Amino acid sequence: MKRLEELANLVLRDLSRDEAARSPTVSYLPADYEGYVEILIADGSGMTCGFTVNASASDHDLLYALADRIPDAYVELYAVGLPAVPGTHRPAVPAITNDVVVWTDPNNDDGWSCPVGEYP
Repeated sequence: MKRLEELANLVLRDLSRDEAARSPTVSYLPADYEGYVEILIADGSGMTCGFTVNASASDHDLLYALADRIPDAYVELYAVGLPAVPGTHRPAVPAITNDVVVWTDPNNDDGWSCPVGEYP
C-alpha cells in the first residue's frame, strides 16, 4: 500500500499546488481478490469520490491510472480541473511520453508537458 500512496502523493502534490486550501483526505481500502484497491478521496465537508486501481500494475501504469483518475475526483469535489496548463485555465491531462508519465496540454498549442510529480 505504501507504493500506491507514494505514487498517489505525486499526483496530489501537483493538484494541490494551485490551491493550498484543497487538501483532501485519501483512504485506501484493502485489495479485493483480483488485486484492485479502492481509493476514496474526501473533501473537508466529508463529500467523497472513489475509484479502483489495479495495485499489481507496474509503477508506470499505476501512476498513469492515478494521474488519470485523481483529477476527476478534484472536478467532482471542488468543481475545478487541475492541474492547469500554465498560463491557461485548461486542465492538463496525463500522457506517456518516452516511457514517462507526464502532464500535457490537451490542445497541444505549444507542446508543454512536465513529469507527474514535478508540476511547476
